[in-house]
Order: sequence, then C-alpha cells, then structure tokens
Amino acid sequence: MGALLDVLGALMVGTILLLMILSFQMQLRETADRTIYAAHMMTHVQTACKELNSIIALCGVNLPMDSVVVIIADSTKMAFRTYWDYKNNVMTQDANTLSFKLKDSATYVGRELEIIQSASPIYDLGAIFWLDQLKFYYYDINGNFLGNVVTGNTRKDIFSLDIGMTFSRQYPYIASPPLKTKVQLKCYLMNRFLRYSN
Repeated sequence: MGALLDVLGALMVGTILLLMILSFQMQLRETADRTIYAAHMMTHVQTACKELNSIIALCGVNLPMDSVVVIIADSTKMAFRTYWDYKNNVMTQDANTLSFKLKDSATYVGRELEIIQSASPIYDLGAIFWLDQLKFYYYDINGNFLGNVVTGNTRKDIFSLDIGMTFSRQYPYIASPPLKTKVQLKCYLMNRFLRYSN
C-alpha cells in the first residue's frame, strides 16, 4: 500500500511540474508574440511618419512664393498644390494636388489616412491604416501658431504643421486591450523654407 501511495505521489508531483513547465512555456510564447506585435506596430508608425513628412516637404514646388499653395488647411483635412509628381517621382508641366483624408477602413479595424494625388491614391502607401484620430496644427515661418483651421489669404503664411495621430490596433488575443500609440509629427514645407531663405 505504501509503494502505491509513493507512486501516486510521484505521479502527482510529476504532473504538477509538467503543468508548471507548460504554463511557463505558454507565457514565454505570449510575451514573444506581444513583443513581435508591438514591434510591427512601431514599424508601421515609423513608415507612416516618414511617408507623411516626405510628401509634405514637397508642398509648393515650382509655384510662386506669394501664391497660396495650401488649398485646404482644416483640423482634419489638408490639401496642397505642387508641380512635383510624388507618385512617379518627376516634375510635371501641370500642378498636382495632394490631399490627406481620414476615412473608415474596409480592410482594417479603425480608420485609414488616404493620401490622394490628383484624384488617385498614391501607390500602396496611399493609405495609412489603424488610425483612430488625426489633427493638423498650422504654423508660420517663425513657429507662431496660426490655428487648426486656416482660411483665405492667411494660408500662404503656412510654413510648417504638427500632425497629431493616434494609432490603435486590436491585439490578436481576445481578452487583451488594443495597442495604442500617440504620435505628434512636426512637418516643414521644406521647399518653401528653402526658397524663403534665398
């Protein structure tokens, strides 16, 4: 009888140790999944910021310095004119209009920032997804705040802007809260800055 109890006790201890090892392994895997997931999200945020900064830097290429190049300067929308064709990476004979618009996504949970050049989206990165919120803040050459909405002739004074974005992506595990990232990106209308300094 004592030998049977010893065998049962050894089985119980072995089972508990096996469960502890499996539980530890599952926690390691979940931690690795979370890390990979967060890294993927941050890569997406960096790509989005780089893309926006590159496009906005081309605002007003080949247009007169005293013209209004930013045609829409709203708190949630922006559009500007430039002779640079960002899609094909060439200078054109006609001015292109580049615009940014937040819309509900058909593919991803949340919303997406659609970047449109003269009525057609800019290649694959024409849509930046997993966005919850987008805000534009406009500044003059000296860094003075012009407002969230700039209208009329004052739009020609815009030389930089801050873009406030909140990215939100649902985590694959059901019980986990979504991963949220807030970014404030400073973009300069670099073409206008360079021409102003000459």
